[in-house]
Amino acid sequence: MKVLSFMKARWKKIVLWSAVGLVVAIVAAVGGFYLWFHGQVSGANSRVSPDVVAALKETTSTTAPAAAGAAATTTSTLPESPDSMNIVLLGYDKRPEGSAEVTEGRSDTIILVHIDPGQDFVSMLSIPRDMLADIPGYGLYKINGAYAFGGAALLIRTIQSEVGVDLDHYIALNLQGFQALTDALGGVYMDIDRHYLNQTLPWEHLDVPAGYQLLNGANALDYVRFRHDDNIDFGRMARQQQFITAVREQALGWNLTLRVPSLIKALFSNLDTDLSANDIIKLAYWAMKLDGTRIKQAEIKAKTGMIHGAFFVQPTDEELAAAVQDFYTPPVPAAVAAAGALAPAATTPVPATTTTLTAGQLRGLKVDVVNATGRLGQGALAALWLDRQGARVTGVTEAVQTVPGLGEVQYRSGRSRAAESIGQSLGIVQTTQSPGVNEVTVVLGTSFQIAPSQLGAAALSAGVTPSVRDLADWQRLTKTAPFTLIAPSYVPEGFTYSFQRSYQIVPGRTDTPAIRVGYRSEDQDLYLGVSESTWTEAPLASPGIQVAGDGVVFTIVGSSTRVDHIWWVEDGLLCWISNTLFGDLDREQLLAVAMSMVSLPPASQ
Repeated sequence: MKVLSFMKARWKKIVLWSAVGLVVAIVAAVGGFYLWFHGQVSGANSRVSPDVVAALKETTSTTAPAAAGAAATTTSTLPESPDSMNIVLLGYDKRPEGSAEVTEGRSDTIILVHIDPGQDFVSMLSIPRDMLADIPGYGLYKINGAYAFGGAALLIRTIQSEVGVDLDHYIALNLQGFQALTDALGGVYMDIDRHYLNQTLPWEHLDVPAGYQLLNGANALDYVRFRHDDNIDFGRMARQQQFITAVREQALGWNLTLRVPSLIKALFSNLDTDLSANDIIKLAYWAMKLDGTRIKQAEIKAKTGMIHGAFFVQPTDEELAAAVQDFYTPPVPAAVAAAGALAPAATTPVPATTTTLTAGQLRGLKVDVVNATGRLGQGALAALWLDRQGARVTGVTEAVQTVPGLGEVQYRSGRSRAAESIGQSLGIVQTTQSPGVNEVTVVLGTSFQIAPSQLGAAALSAGVTPSVRDLADWQRLTKTAPFTLIAPSYVPEGFTYSFQRSYQIVPGRTDTPAIRVGYRSEDQDLYLGVSESTWTEAPLASPGIQVAGDGVVFTIVGSSTRVDHIWWVEDGLLCWISNTLFGDLDREQLLAVAMSMVSLPPASQ
């Protein structure tokens, strides 16, 4: 049976409040809108069945800790902090009358959200729709069957009895509300990882090419509903998360004063909730102030398999209990500081590599790089240093904790000479045999440092010229791209060239040309993206963690646990590296791709 981590690429923000928190706060601040806003929320309240309210009042779990209590406010004019609570978020999908699908709706998205103002954090636990559950009165079925059998009330009771989490509030959003909300916003820019094409069903017609683009309501709806690939419903959940994240990131760039009425109407026309208008204002205001590092994802890990011809997720009681415990545990601050590639550590590091690169001296050696310096980017730079000497870098990751000194080179039995060669290249003397490594693993310590310039002019003067990966394919792209391209000299292990595209980000606007090159995972239907555009003010160039490079600054966008993309501006181009749909690559791995980009040589070379 395959073991899956179901929160791998799940909702990393407060799903509803992150998208509309700013809008709601503006509504609350403008007194003339408050009564109208209250009426919109009342409409959403009126659609909540009394059975749902009754189910929320039932307490069946014994795992929930005592409420931490609301944080006190210091200014009476500001909204009070919300109470500690658990919210169930349901995304349900209605099908057209007469279709073969269930017409009353299905709970295809089930997310539990724990709000804890006392400890200042939010956590989320996504419930797989295919999870095997004992539905009261019906027996063993997939958990989303509870909604079809008895609506939200039965689903709430099933969650409380099966997962062991008491639920305080309920929010249900019709996925078709995405269409109305997107149109009210004037469209949403999305970074599409590959071409999505489906023409099998009239209500799921989809043709969205790869690349960063503006989606209207119809395309956005079809995109978040798509599940006809190897990623099945896990991919659909990731795309829904991606949509909500895009809305949140772009909200600050919209003229909200003009859009508030249509946004509020589009949202609450498609949303049912027992939360009051005051509850929503408190949550929205508090969520706006919440630091992104205080948002975490719990996860359910379980085996999957077939039972009587049907696919099920089959967690044990112990696995569910572990997920719930994590759900209630505040996030732990990351030990690795986001200080930038050149920022000093506790003691100023001395560059470990004092010699120039030597092409080919490490050819044929496999190595993993672990950045335990406490400074972002050092793992990426070390990986490129080794790559340009012929080593095959099979992984670049960040360590949870720092390691003192220069670090060490670990190796499995029989690879001591390879470890010594790699250590000499990096200036690391200590080598240790370890049965836990694949071939050779370099662990970089706090005193280790490579300057980006050592991979730039100094390396080139030594005669080491980075080789563009898939050079012929990139040169073919120069025939359609209206600007000079740069291309990666490093691509993560396990990814191969898949496709390329030259297009306008906004059709009809000649000032938004762009290219997209996709690299597909050899094991899964997942894609790493490399993109460039002369539209340097595209919304994806949003704030994030900055890391110094050789003459450029790389901005990492995403949470502390998942990177969405890394962008930078170079020679008038906005360039960005997009993570896979499930966020498989960490910051160091994506930084290695970004830092490896070099000018594309002419086709004659």
